[in-house]
Amino acid sequence: MLKKWFSKKTQKQISLYLGEKQIAICDLQEGLPILLAKKVVNSEGQWAEVFTALVNKHQLQGCQVSVVLGREFYQTFDIEKPKVEESELLSSLPFTIKDLVSESVFNLVVDYYDMPFQQRKGEQITVICLPKTRVLMIRDMLVKSGLKLDGITIEELALSRLLGCHNEANILLSQQNNELVLTVVKEGQLYFTHRVRGFNELLVLPLADVENALLDGLSLEVQRALDYINSQLGINAVGALYLAVVCPDIKLLSEKLGAYLARNVQPYGEEDQYDFLSILAYGGLTQETAQ
Repeated sequence: MLKKWFSKKTQKQISLYLGEKQIAICDLQEGLPILLAKKVVNSEGQWAEVFTALVNKHQLQGCQVSVVLGREFYQTFDIEKPKVEESELLSSLPFTIKDLVSESVFNLVVDYYDMPFQQRKGEQITVICLPKTRVLMIRDMLVKSGLKLDGITIEELALSRLLGCHNEANILLSQQNNELVLTVVKEGQLYFTHRVRGFNELLVLPLADVENALLDGLSLEVQRALDYINSQLGINAVGALYLAVVCPDIKLLSEKLGAYLARNVQPYGEEDQYDFLSILAYGGLTQETAQ
C-alpha cells in the first residue's frame, strides 16, 4: 500500500509497527522474523523520539522500512466496487468517499483492497484513507534517522500477511484492548472478524483457577465462528488456530483449547512475546522477504 509515494532501493529490510500505545520493530534473522524491540508510547507525538533511540541502539541506519500503522490512525470504508475501468478505479476513490470523510479528499492518501467475493453482495472493496501529513511525517521521521520508507500497510492487511496465503483458512485469536478479536484469513484475504468481550480478566489468572469458565467460553465462541464461516462463507477447511493473548499458561491453554475443539491450536509469536501489538510488526515483512 502507498508504495507509489516512495522509491524502493536499499538492502536490509525491517518492519515497524506504529500504534497509539506501542511501537515495535521486527527484523529477519536467518530468514525468520524476530521481534527486535518494542517500547511503550503515550501518543503519536512520541514516535519520532522513541524510534530514533531504538534505531541508534540497534544500529539500524541504512535499512529499508515497511510500516504497519495502528488502526487509530486511518479510516476504512467497505463499499461496492465502483463500475469504472480498473485503470481509473484508484483515482476515482477519493470522490467516491468524499461524503464519508470530514476533511477534504485532497488532503488524504487513499488506497483500497479487494474483499473476498460473496455472491449475495457482489464485488466489494475496502477503501483506506489517512492524512497526507501523517504519511509525510512518517517518511520524514525515517529519513532523519537514516532509513528509507518502503511502504505503509494497515493492521487488517498485516494480519492477512501473518496468517499467509493458504487454500485452507487460518484463524488468529488476539487480545486487543478490552476484547478478543477472532480473525479468519484464507488465500491471503481477510474473510471475517468477530469481537468477543468478557475474557480478559480470566486470561491473566492461572488456568487451573478458571479452566472451565475460560475453556468453555472460548471454545463456544470459536465454534460459533467456525459454524458461521462454514454456513455463510462456504469455508470448511481450517488449518490452525493461533493465539496472541497475554496468558501465563498460554501453551497449556493452547493444548486444552485444541482438545476441546479437535483443532490444531498454538501460540503465535516468539517465546513470551504473544501480545498482539508486538506481533503486528511481523506483518510488515512481505512473504518474499521472509523466504
